[in-house]
Amino acid sequence: MRYSIISILLLTGINAFAQQTKMGNSALHSQDYNFKDSLDYEEEFRNNYALFDRVNFGCKIGYNHSNVYGSEVDYIFASRKTQWLPGWHAGVQVNTQLNRHFGLKYELLFSTRGASVSLTDSINGLYSSKFRTYYLDLFPISPTFYVKRFQLYTGPYVSLLKAANLQKKDERGNFFTDKSIFGDGSNREDEVKYLQKFDFGIHAGLEYQLPFGLFIGVKYTHGLTDIFQYANSYTFEDEKTDKIKIFNRFFVLSIGYYFDGYNNGL
Repeated sequence: MRYSIISILLLTGINAFAQQTKMGNSALHSQDYNFKDSLDYEEEFRNNYALFDRVNFGCKIGYNHSNVYGSEVDYIFASRKTQWLPGWHAGVQVNTQLNRHFGLKYELLFSTRGASVSLTDSINGLYSSKFRTYYLDLFPISPTFYVKRFQLYTGPYVSLLKAANLQKKDERGNFFTDKSIFGDGSNREDEVKYLQKFDFGIHAGLEYQLPFGLFIGVKYTHGLTDIFQYANSYTFEDEKTDKIKIFNRFFVLSIGYYFDGYNNGL
């Protein structure tokens, strides 16, 4: 009888230990599964929302195709008809990708632009001239949409005028470079119609990235600020008392390179 009771107690203890071990293994398996889920979630978060792995620094250079537009081009020049003028640009670009399909772009460029215009005087009559400006362009923030290797972006720009000139003819008919159109504080607006030192407008572009960091892009920029100074017209009893409606516009074709290669989450 005594041996039977001992045997029953031993069997009961072994069975309880087995069940406890089984429950422990099940809990460990559940912990492993939860840990795997946590790793998968972290990876998904990094792929879709991580910021610090998505900042791309690059440089770019390219071709500008520029002109001026507005209803009063002939107020400054001899004709309202103008032609597009070639130029160039160079600078740096930064992309901040916020998730798989959206980010922000920033650019700082030095660019040349202007137009082919007409001038006239009593000696040479009507002749063609080149109007050139040199700007430092800041594109402060451009919302960017990613579609595979393509980027579509738009935003504002602000430009600081660094220099300007206009080709003119002397008494002998030879061209010379006249820099007075840039203007300074001593200029009289009744004698010289000179340029504003800031320009502002909007732009939109498309960019394609290659896997090894090279990219090409096109962009159109449309000025919204009249580019000629006309603050004191009333002082000189000029018939015109409003702003001179002449604005910048230009197309850009760029090629560049991102130093950390191609990174858009694909």
